[in-house]
Amino acid sequence: MTDPTAPPPSRLRRWGGVALAGLLSLLCPGLGHVRARAWPLGAALVVVWTLASVVLFGITALWPPTPPVVTAWLVLLAAFLLIWLGAAIDAMRRARSSSMRPKPPWWRSAWLAALVVLPLQAGLDATMPFGWRSFSIPSASMNPGLVVGDVFLSDARRDRPFPARGDIVMFRPRTLPETIYVKRVVALPGDTVAMTDGSLILNGRPVPQEADGTVTVGSGQTAHAFIERPAGSAGYRIARLDGTTVGRDLPPTTIPPGALFVLGDNRDNSLDSRHEQIGLVRTEDLVATGGTFTWPPTTGRLLTALR
Repeated sequence: MTDPTAPPPSRLRRWGGVALAGLLSLLCPGLGHVRARAWPLGAALVVVWTLASVVLFGITALWPPTPPVVTAWLVLLAAFLLIWLGAAIDAMRRARSSSMRPKPPWWRSAWLAALVVLPLQAGLDATMPFGWRSFSIPSASMNPGLVVGDVFLSDARRDRPFPARGDIVMFRPRTLPETIYVKRVVALPGDTVAMTDGSLILNGRPVPQEADGTVTVGSGQTAHAFIERPAGSAGYRIARLDGTTVGRDLPPTTIPPGALFVLGDNRDNSLDSRHEQIGLVRTEDLVATGGTFTWPPTTGRLLTALR
């Protein structure tokens, strides 16, 4: 019971307790409620938040970031964030009204709860790594498929499927390991690839290209657009400039096991497997594959797959 003879807490101390409850709730929902002496609700929120973390991490570990999966994941994330903010506000409200109550025993204190819960949360984050990775596009080498400012989630799981022809991949070249490049796979192990006057030749046959109008690439340049359809691929859009011959020709090269041949969609303005700085991409140098747009600067592509 409250001692009627005890002096009321100072205003500074009371508001300090309110702020502390809010801060603890932001660190982990439920800790602020323990501080506000709503121990049962606080314990329940800690359990809910822990399960929510397992669900969010688990989704990225079990499934690739396809549009339906990413959409469901973002909805769950938004719901959990609302719970997070709501818990902080409610903890502050409860802390303000509980300042006159007696202090709980040490085994129900917020500090003990924090010493137990926060290391557990840190351990959970360390043992359940995020299976997706976010990337943004800084250059025009993948125009028109990807444009400057595109942001997307890509599959960075260790057991992700092996890339297919036409897939977009992220990798670290062995000669430039500090930089992650984004290119498109056009040839797989066992394929023989060549380029003549900018046209792709795969296993001795020119890859079909269908004219698809024009497209603006780079700093306002107008290029011819084509739909390129290698065998085993649904096709993708590329851009080619007139009068550019740098890096266009490549003698026939057979791709060894565990390697990929990659090109930029902006064929006349891309540092890719045609150049010594990049060369063939080893599968162990892959960082991620595929993905879903989460912030495209152009309309109509939000939460759609990279193509």
